[in-house]
Amino acid sequence: MTELQETEFEILVEFDRVCRRLELPYFLVCGSALGAVKYGGFIPWDDDIDVALYREDYEEFLRKAPRLLPEHLFLQNWRTDPAYPQIGSKLRNSRTTYLETSAAPLPINHGVFIDIFPMDGYPRAKPAGQIFELRKRLYAAMLQSGCEYPRTGLGRLFRQTCRVLGITKHTDRVAARYERMITRYPVRREGLVCNHANWQGKLDYSPYNHFGPGAPARFEGLAVRVPAQYRAYLTQKYGDYTLDPPEEQRVGHHYCTACDCRRPYTEQ
Repeated sequence: MTELQETEFEILVEFDRVCRRLELPYFLVCGSALGAVKYGGFIPWDDDIDVALYREDYEEFLRKAPRLLPEHLFLQNWRTDPAYPQIGSKLRNSRTTYLETSAAPLPINHGVFIDIFPMDGYPRAKPAGQIFELRKRLYAAMLQSGCEYPRTGLGRLFRQTCRVLGITKHTDRVAARYERMITRYPVRREGLVCNHANWQGKLDYSPYNHFGPGAPARFEGLAVRVPAQYRAYLTQKYGDYTLDPPEEQRVGHHYCTACDCRRPYTEQ
């Protein structure tokens, strides 16, 4: 493991410990599920860890975990860090630095992290789903309006409008409304399980039986769970996941301006 991966794995171990104590089942998802299935741990060139819980378990984790976590681990979301521009959570090591390029200007905790995603349901009716998708795009764009990344045309105009209207100063209010919308749709056994917080659109909408109670796996020696039908889940997200990408594409997908696993972001 790289030093960054080792730091992230230490966070995962603490997350796992707390989930076990609270009896909250969780899943490795996205590239972490792929890494567990294919490599028994990190994808060699990966730079993050992604976990997810069903909404009810996620909310219980948010309520109870802070008193059980070590002091240096900060559970970050729009409730605890109001400028945080996402509807999931991160568990951050406040003694370290991982300054994501897009989030660099934001007054938030910038420690090394793992992502914690809630999993919700989806509207039954097609018209309701279409409206839901439009509203999701609007809320996501509003949340990201304070972040720095290249924009052109309408994207730039939308960001400027959000700034003029003061939306970038009230990220937590936008996130609260966004969350109220998605939590109207509980997970149903005959419906979809949706990781709305992962910004990957319908690639993160899976039939319930893809997840179910999960399947056992190992991640760097740690006993974890991945989606029950992990082959179907990974194929939907990545196509033929058994093949490695071309060498030039074997890079992490988080871009940072500073990474230091030994010094806190407050000293950078």
